[in-house]
Amino acid sequence: MEKLNFICGFPRSGSTLLCNILNMTDGFHATPTSPTLDMILQIRKVFSHNLSYKNMNRLTESQRLMGAIRAYLYAYFEEERVVFDKNRAWVNKLPIIDRIMGHSNSKIVFCYRTPVEVFQSIESQYQRTIMMENIDETHNELGFATLLNRVDTFVSKNFTLMSTPVALLEDAINMGDGERILILRYKQLCQDPQSAMDQVHEFIGEPKRQYDFSQLRQTTFESDSAYNYKFSHRIREGEISYSPIEINLPQVAIDLINKRYEWIIKKVEQWAGKQQS
Repeated sequence: MEKLNFICGFPRSGSTLLCNILNMTDGFHATPTSPTLDMILQIRKVFSHNLSYKNMNRLTESQRLMGAIRAYLYAYFEEERVVFDKNRAWVNKLPIIDRIMGHSNSKIVFCYRTPVEVFQSIESQYQRTIMMENIDETHNELGFATLLNRVDTFVSKNFTLMSTPVALLEDAINMGDGERILILRYKQLCQDPQSAMDQVHEFIGEPKRQYDFSQLRQTTFESDSAYNYKFSHRIREGEISYSPIEINLPQVAIDLINKRYEWIIKKVEQWAGKQQS
């Protein structure tokens, strides 16, 4: 493994499509939603609270632990040259991975779509699969009881599916890691995929290549059944096209979503514009 990069961002914003495009390049390996970060954080939790570890000099042991995790990552991705590990939570974890890897060369591609479009996509799929609950609904029935309740649930500040990527992105920017994050717009990826991929290649320091999107095939697989089919991870093979999503939400819902994300929408849009200029 020469490079370890990460794919994060909003749900319903093209991360699955991006991973499958990346896998068209020899030497690139993009994962489906990956447990790698979860494993690292669980190791960190045990190291922090396990009584046996507490009886050791953990300032010394932490170096050995980071070396062991680093060895695992190199071994796990041994056959891959450029890795893209996909997990929404990576976006503000660069300080952890930098310490583990011993350098600050990792980059993040953040898949972005306007929040109203993201929620509309989630809501449309929720209605198409209405005979199955959202996986969080059992523990929060009221939060899914009405359309406006679902809006409140998904845009809540309490680290939900939509609010978490924005909060973590804000944190990464505040910590000074903004230059290591590329905002990749869903519309650009679907409407002009070659320019989007040129941008990704340049960002990670890899030569640009001409993609033949007619050869696009599904190479990452996730069980949509695990999510009660609320979040599809299938792509259309052999083609990429952009179809504007029809927004049929009431204005009150649109206003709630835009108000919740007003400042970060402006910041991300401005930032993305600078990166594309």
